Amino acid sequence: MTSQPDLQSNKPEPIYPEVSNPYYIIAPPYVRTSAGSRVLHLLCHSLNRKGHMAYLYMHPALPWRKHQICPDLLAPVLNEQIVQSHFERGIAPIMVYPETITGNPFGSPCVVRYVLNFPGLLGGDTVYASEELCFSYGEVLAAHTREPHNILFLPMVDTRIYYPPPEGQKRQGTCFYADKYQVAHHGQLFDITKDSVEITRNKPDSQTPDQIADLFRRSELFYVYENTALAIEAVLCGCPVVFLPNEHLTDMIALKEIGKDGYAWGAEPEEIARAKATVRQGAENYLKSYAAYWNDLDHFIAATKKHVEGKLYKTPVCLPSFFDVIRYVIRDRGLARFIQTVFRKLYYKVLFWKRDHC
Repeated sequence: MTSQPDLQSNKPEPIYPEVSNPYYIIAPPYVRTSAGSRVLHLLCHSLNRKGHMAYLYMHPALPWRKHQICPDLLAPVLNEQIVQSHFERGIAPIMVYPETITGNPFGSPCVVRYVLNFPGLLGGDTVYASEELCFSYGEVLAAHTREPHNILFLPMVDTRIYYPPPEGQKRQGTCFYADKYQVAHHGQLFDITKDSVEITRNKPDSQTPDQIADLFRRSELFYVYENTALAIEAVLCGCPVVFLPNEHLTDMIALKEIGKDGYAWGAEPEEIARAKATVRQGAENYLKSYAAYWNDLDHFIAATKKHVEGKLYKTPVCLPSFFDVIRYVIRDRGLARFIQTVFRKLYYKVLFWKRDHC
């Protein structure tokens, strides 16, 4: 008589994942020069690596925007079929909105707000609804929410690209970045950067990440008019950073997470000298944040899973139509800025076409 196998004690490792509340992460298309998009795409990737279903939805889905994803990341794109499947099984999603999105336009029963910049600075609400759970990219940002202890600092810089030059390499010249300062806030550049190389993005002649890294490895200083991940990337390349305070730049977002080493606040000679003397320590400070991130992500998962408990899923999440997106953008950014953006995109498309065909 043959004995039956004990299926309980010899239970094989499951192939199908455990079904739990999925994350729907609202994000712009992946752009290697955009810190916000990288953070949101990497958050989706990290959650899937941890075994928690997570999806991306590119918003606003404007006609000139490609639904770009990073092929190296585990970050599937949300669609109507997935939404309907979760709804039919009564699995409420955890909707993660960045701070630039106003309200809860997708109608999710559970909202988590991931604050990546100062509330209202680049659009969106300045105060978040009481039913939202807030997480912030840094302690400075968290002070503007109801949950000052919910921090999720995600180190998004690709250290395969941004690394220091060989010891003793000579540096010469300076560079600067002022994208949102000029485009969104119409700020005027300071005289201190008039002879510097400008780093841009989304233009036909914008530098690639590899070109930016090479520029950082050759430059003496990098001036910034706004909070940007380029500051961290410069320090990782051994280039000290000078923040130029203005009405739209009043604090360093990640000051508590990565410290002041390698960064000067203002262009006073003493500050710049301190930044130059501590730039190597600044790079080491950033690299230490990798270990802390995975612990902070566990806290994010536990808090968001608790937040969704007991939420009734009565109506499926509504992915916006093309006309919904247009109305949303006009409401959030204004008609004048929307028209300006359309013409700018058409202008760049013509330049790209001429570059490739003439």
